[in-house]
Amino acid sequence: MTARVQAEYGPHAKIIAAEAVTTGGISGFFAQRHYEVTVEVPDDTAQDAHEFDLPARAGIAALLEDADNADEGPGAVVLRSTAAPPDNARPALSTASVDFQAIMADLAFNTAAPIAKTVEPAGPVPLGGAGDLIVVVGFSADAMRVARGMLGTAGEPALRVGGSIDGAGIPRVDDRRGLLAARASGVEGGYAVVVAYGLDSASVDFGTIEALRRLHSDQVWVAVDATRKEADTARWVEGVQAAVTVDGVVASGRKLTSTPDTVSAFGVPVVWE
Repeated sequence: MTARVQAEYGPHAKIIAAEAVTTGGISGFFAQRHYEVTVEVPDDTAQDAHEFDLPARAGIAALLEDADNADEGPGAVVLRSTAAPPDNARPALSTASVDFQAIMADLAFNTAAPIAKTVEPAGPVPLGGAGDLIVVVGFSADAMRVARGMLGTAGEPALRVGGSIDGAGIPRVDDRRGLLAARASGVEGGYAVVVAYGLDSASVDFGTIEALRRLHSDQVWVAVDATRKEADTARWVEGVQAAVTVDGVVASGRKLTSTPDTVSAFGVPVVWE
């Protein structure tokens, strides 16, 4: 662009400013944009304005380069000549002018790629695939309550019990046969099976560990009461974690204790009832 200006106005001509101008359109749509570039000419011999077609491109260097070989048309750059001002009032060179900075900021804003928003995961959710096996481990009442809360639209047919829980007619999952029957019913009915597995003490013995492993569950949750002693809860939860991978904690009693954050010490996501 500088070469074109000097060819038109002489070797001492300088670009001193550039301004983006938008005309026409409705509410910003269908508007045409061109850039007016002011040229300083020491001998004050050039008076006419010249327009050059300018495709929309990012970067002031591309803007000036495209203007060199373009024809007249929409989106043009308009060159305006001016006589040289006194030395004590001479404006700054074009690359340091406020107008150039505004153009560069405008181009960067309008051509920058949109920034993708990062969506934080909400934590684990109960599985819902046909035949999936979810195991909820905890003291009997806690495990049953949480397991029933995970049944969803499938209702009671998706519920099974194990461990210390006496289901009073609810099918049990204590061995391989019970496990296969539970999964088969889930596949046939199109729902996930939820097993409420009850503990009868704060200690997880070897038999309980083996029983949990034999379930070959797809997802394991522990149901804890935050009002119980932290040490007792930690003992049985860590015992379950030694047997199987725990995917999440469902905790109750948040408003009944001054230390609800203790349930976060197990290193797995916590969902409060």
